[in-house]
Amino acid sequence: MTRGDIVEYTQGSRRIRVLVVSATPYSRVYPVIVLVHDRADGDVPGILIPLPADIGGGGTIDLSRIRFADPSAFGRRLGRVTATMLTNIDAGLRRLLAL
Repeated sequence: MTRGDIVEYTQGSRRIRVLVVSATPYSRVYPVIVLVHDRADGDVPGILIPLPADIGGGGTIDLSRIRFADPSAFGRRLGRVTATMLTNIDAGLRRLLAL
């Protein structure tokens, strides 16, 4: 998986969608992901970012649900966010994590 991919992910007995935030040589063992909600929760800058329906099924990217991923739990790739969205995600994570 690469940065910006929306993928299926197995968490326990559930299959969820996640966004790969970081998949560099330094984080390849445990990439950093955030959860993608199925419903559209609106726009809360720095926390919830709307995901258009034509990208990975739509919904909301929840930056407050940041996790390290198990690469063996990744499923199929569903889509990829735009460069503009990645910029907004980076800015949101910087605000949320006070970086």
